[in-house]
Amino acid sequence: MNMRVDRKKALAAKKILAAMGLTPRTAVDVFLAKIVSEKAIPFPVAMSDSEYARSEYGLTSAQMAAVGQRMVQATAKAKREGTLREVTGPG
Repeated sequence: MNMRVDRKKALAAKKILAAMGLTPRTAVDVFLAKIVSEKAIPFPVAMSDSEYARSEYGLTSAQMAAVGQRMVQATAKAKREGTLREVTGPG
């Protein structure tokens, strides 16, 4: 199997793998073996929330940042008013 990969990512991965005592070839073999045994990719593959919002709603990065800022402000206001006690979520 031949494949083209991003050079910077490949070099960074090679260093990490070497520290683990693995070569890139061995790591790919392990990855492929795991796919075969699980009959699936062995980790979740999903869009981040911001990627989803951009693709679903067509928002630019600036618009996403503005929405995030409004959410922070609304959360702070609700906490001050006592209508919101705790916020949990990613991060």
